[in-house]
Amino acid sequence: MKKLLPLVFVICLSLFAVRPLWTDGYFPMHDDTQVSRVIAMGRSLKEGQFPVRWVSDLGYGYGYPIFNFYGPLPYYAGGALYALGLPALLATKIMFSMGILLSAIFLYGVLVSIVGWQAAVLGSLLYMFAPYHAAQVYVRGAVGEYWILMFWPLIMYGFWGLSHPRQRFIRIIIGSMGLGGAILSHTLLGYVTVLFCVAGVVFYWGYRALTRQFDKSIAFFQLALIFLGLGISSFFWLPAVVEMGYTSVAGQVSATADYRDHFVCFGQLWSSLWGFGGSAPGCLDGMSFVLGKLHLLLAVTGVVAWFMGIREKGKHIGSVGLALFIISVFFMTEISQVVWSYVPGFAYLQYPWRFLAVASLGLSLLGSLSVETAKKPAIKTVLTLLCVLVLMLGNVKWFFPQYTYEKDSEAFETASDLRWRVSKISDEYLPPGIVRPTEESEAIFDTIRVQDGLTVTSITDTATHMRLTVETTASASIVVNTAYFPGWKYAVNNRDVLPEIQNGLPVLSILAGTSVIDARFTDTPVRIFANIITAITLVILGGIYYDGKRKAKR
Repeated sequence: MKKLLPLVFVICLSLFAVRPLWTDGYFPMHDDTQVSRVIAMGRSLKEGQFPVRWVSDLGYGYGYPIFNFYGPLPYYAGGALYALGLPALLATKIMFSMGILLSAIFLYGVLVSIVGWQAAVLGSLLYMFAPYHAAQVYVRGAVGEYWILMFWPLIMYGFWGLSHPRQRFIRIIIGSMGLGGAILSHTLLGYVTVLFCVAGVVFYWGYRALTRQFDKSIAFFQLALIFLGLGISSFFWLPAVVEMGYTSVAGQVSATADYRDHFVCFGQLWSSLWGFGGSAPGCLDGMSFVLGKLHLLLAVTGVVAWFMGIREKGKHIGSVGLALFIISVFFMTEISQVVWSYVPGFAYLQYPWRFLAVASLGLSLLGSLSVETAKKPAIKTVLTLLCVLVLMLGNVKWFFPQYTYEKDSEAFETASDLRWRVSKISDEYLPPGIVRPTEESEAIFDTIRVQDGLTVTSITDTATHMRLTVETTASASIVVNTAYFPGWKYAVNNRDVLPEIQNGLPVLSILAGTSVIDARFTDTPVRIFANIITAITLVILGGIYYDGKRKAKR
């Protein structure tokens, strides 16, 4: 109860962060595709596709392998709610709220077990009400980027407890699931998370070796945590890596956002005007990159507490928080340009200011330690409440959209909205050969390209299975209006055929008369292999849990 009541306090204050989501209507954001992705995911789940990789309505109607490449986890949550019957807009708002609330709850759970409830309350609220968190939700609409925030505390919880033999089983499970969740939430920041985990482990090994305290068993469990996290998420990231070459994403990334144009100026971290525009070269941007003055001031106090000699576990929080802050500021600013040019995959991040999320975690950890300067619990409580009051007064103002507008769920579900408006926003995962429409009338609403002398007598059309019965007066070549992508298989009159690919579309040859055309989206060998790895990993985690419970009963 002593730990539960402060958590209830945190949850109550979280209402100030999510309240604008629950007003009538919706609001504009940079990535205005969230409701549509929830709809696409929900429809695919209802059709029985799992894991969901291909959706039919996006990609200008050509179909789109978005969830083969773009972090699917938030949309599984929102899509499942939609599939169960909730309106699309409501399901999306719940998805948004989950990402905001759970980040604070999970960080509270980690901190309360280490430094007490006062520091846990302050740290979790600093995390939730970080300025960049508001920008992620109400300016950018970057769902995956703020969903990943909930998993970083779980990863830390996992690594921090591996030195305790009795806790290893649960720590490995939670930590690996946290890493897997991070990868599944946001592809790019998930990659960064893996790099940080590996770098942190290597640094730890080096430090322990120099101090002659290297423990092989801890090293083994650290590696196990990383590999299990990769294993859980392998069904997603392994096909994404292997099959990325079948999309036009590489060319689109370099054309739309060069990381060299989006470094943050140091002054912007302290003070920059709040706005709803975009990022631009130089030090004048349409959006703010502030870290938060209170966050920075409390972080300085937390560093003082760290140096003053707080209890041993708290020192881990201080060292990790300071390291995350310094590293993230380094990567956000132009002094890191050389590293960006050499680290594989970093260019895909596009925006160095994405490290604001990492910096926010670092500052929240350090800020939580600020109340540890007080020795008496009563003084800690008073300091915590004062800091929370100042935080709410100063930061709640950012947790609002630019404006709201009336739009019901049905408006997001129209073929026009999905196949034109939303498709224009995100089309980087289409195959390179596809000719992008330049106006709505060119979007695709027909399964095949109709031609003279051809009649479609029956049709079955889902995201992963198309079956047509057609009649022709002469031999013909039929263009299927579904983008060709690995996994699509075709048959004419129950005989497998290899289509000719023209402008990214399959072309099938049929004889005069009646023909039955089948097209199915199936798993490729790499997807099957990746699915098996995930399944084996889940079995291993189940075994670890069972073994841990059995040993705990002894």
